Amino acid sequence: MISEPPPPPPPPPPKIEKVVQQPATPKPQAYVPPVVNPPPVVQSANAIQSVTSDPAPQPAPTPAPVAEAPKGPVSAKGNCSGSAVPDYPAKALEDEVQGVVSVVFTVGADGKFNGFSNVGFDGGIPPRYRSSFKSAISAALQGYTCRGSTSLTQEFSFKLDSGS
Repeated sequence: MISEPPPPPPPPPPKIEKVVQQPATPKPQAYVPPVVNPPPVVQSANAIQSVTSDPAPQPAPTPAPVAEAPKGPVSAKGNCSGSAVPDYPAKALEDEVQGVVSVVFTVGADGKFNGFSNVGFDGGIPPRYRSSFKSAISAALQGYTCRGSTSLTQEFSFKLDSGS
C-alpha cells in the first residue's frame, strides 16, 4: 500500500496591519480678553436723562510706551548719590602731573561700585602715573550709591591750582 503524502500545510494567514489614525490636533483658539463692563452710573431723581439709540463707542486704550533701557553706559551724575572727589595722587601732585581720566564702571544690584569696564587717560597723564590715578578714583567710587545693576560713566579732572 502506498500511502499518500500528507497534504501541504495551509498558507500562513495574511498579515493584518492596523492603521492607526492620528487624532486631529485642535486648532489653537485665539485669546479673547473678557469684556469688562463699567459699573452702572447712578443718577439722582432730578437728573435729566438723554436717550440715544446708539451710544458712541469708546476708543481703544493706547498702550503705555515701553521705556527702553539706555544703550551703553549712562552718566553717573544724576544716577548716583554720595559722590566723593578722588584724592590727588601724591606723586602726581609732587611732579605736577595733571589731566582728565574717563571711566566706565559697573554697579551691582546693591548700588555699590563693582569695578571698571574701561579707563581712559588723556595725553597729559604719563603711563607710570595711571595706576595711582585709577586707585584714587576706585577709592572715591566706593562711596557712591547708584541705581542698581547699571553701567555708568564719569570724567574726573585732576588740575593743579595755578594761583599758587
